[in-house]
Amino acid sequence: MPNRRTFFRWSSAVLTMATPWVTFPARSQSRKYPEKPIRFIVPFAAGGGGDTMARFLSQRLFERVGQTVVVENKVGAGGILGSDFVLKSAPDGYTLLNMSSTYPIQAAVSKLPYDPIEDMQPIAMISRDPALVIVGSNSPIKTLNDLIAAAKKNPGKLTYGSAGIGSIAHLGMEELAFILGIKLIHVPYKGSSQAFNDVIGNQIDMMLTSATFGAPFVKSNRVIGLGVAGNQRVTTMPELATFTELGYPAFQVFDWKALAGPKGIPAQVVSFLNAEVNAILSDKATSGKFEADGTRMMGGTPEQMMVQIKSDIERWKRVVEKANVKVE
Repeated sequence: MPNRRTFFRWSSAVLTMATPWVTFPARSQSRKYPEKPIRFIVPFAAGGGGDTMARFLSQRLFERVGQTVVVENKVGAGGILGSDFVLKSAPDGYTLLNMSSTYPIQAAVSKLPYDPIEDMQPIAMISRDPALVIVGSNSPIKTLNDLIAAAKKNPGKLTYGSAGIGSIAHLGMEELAFILGIKLIHVPYKGSSQAFNDVIGNQIDMMLTSATFGAPFVKSNRVIGLGVAGNQRVTTMPELATFTELGYPAFQVFDWKALAGPKGIPAQVVSFLNAEVNAILSDKATSGKFEADGTRMMGGTPEQMMVQIKSDIERWKRVVEKANVKVE
């Protein structure tokens, strides 16, 4: 993937192209969008899935509109710090949030310094990545039926790891336990990498992870996949069944990415950005590399994105209540 220096080398050539602009209403026709660099705020550390997708999208948007798009990582409070920064920024379309499925989970489990619905302007869904349930390659558990049998034989003994209390890996596994009628013990970590390493080392029994991250380890036999929590199999792991195929269609967990901004962005800018994102995602030559490991490019309208966020907030609130999750 080209780095930022490459972007600047390309800029003089790109700017000579026929550049799409948004012209504002008559009283401000001298203003056009984008007339200065756009910032994509990623509320998590560099190198993760959200960061990778943000840099992919920033590159493609730069190539299309001829304006620099800078990716900034604002880390803290499980993603809340970055979200708060964007939602309290000027609603001019120049500071945008690379949102993830963590956003509605935060709304379900935490007291936020912003209103996750009223203070946010959805722009477009970007992608969604199905989750996998994995165990170590040396685990006696080889299948989902093995997991159910072991959990019922030894209630409250099997453990699963996550990136922390209130993470999607935490709430997803709690939801799975309800669906399967079993009891599992949560072991929270400060990050998913350590939890993943402890699954490989058999220090914990299992965890929920994204297909994009977990697929290479399944293919190399370092972990065993018990099922895909999506509605179709993953191309690079065609032998691994979905939970729907295994008899549990209710278990659908996706790590999605989206683009949003603060409430009040002009409608013309929202429409412009939405159209550009949809055009980028529909180009299989640029997005196809993500889809091999199960990531599906989404797109769609701002209204569809808002429906997804509201639905997820209500879903995770139900799980939080059932599991009696407490976030300090």
